[in-house]
Amino acid sequence: MKALLRFVKLGVIVAISGIYATPAFAEPQFPQELSKMIELKNADALLENATFVDQSGAIIALNSLKGQVVLVNLWATWCVPCVKEMPELDRLAAQMADRPMRVLALSQDRGGADDVSEFFEKNRIDHLEVLLDPRGATARTMGARGLPTSFVIDANGNLIGKLEGIAKWDAPNVVAYFNSLIDQAS
Repeated sequence: MKALLRFVKLGVIVAISGIYATPAFAEPQFPQELSKMIELKNADALLENATFVDQSGAIIALNSLKGQVVLVNLWATWCVPCVKEMPELDRLAAQMADRPMRVLALSQDRGGADDVSEFFEKNRIDHLEVLLDPRGATARTMGARGLPTSFVIDANGNLIGKLEGIAKWDAPNVVAYFNSLIDQAS
């Protein structure tokens, strides 16, 4: 009888394990290069008041970009890790130029568009737009605790991931990940 009870317990454990191994319970498949990405659930309210400013001073609501996959990167010219990953973000933006994806590098610099433009020119950043987060309002709205911090938003406008720190944004697996998000929306 005890042996039968052990087999029943083992069967229950295997059944429960099978349930939790199904896609509904699976963690999102972030590529290895984004292994520090934290999945965000029910975080869409963070996007309600998130805005950024373009080089001309126009205010743009982040949630107005629905229909595109969006990578928001909060950075500053004085932030050493931020500066390190800028060329990779630029290459990602170049690779995604003909796809429904935006790479938004929102500068936290107090010097504004002039500082960012000068930095981009000096460092040959050619595929990123000069975008600003005046007074860090979007950083606070989205819960950023430091720089760089990046957020991934799917084409439906859902905030799906947050990464604090740097990543290899132009790695083939990362590009494939963003392409899969784009394909899911099609």
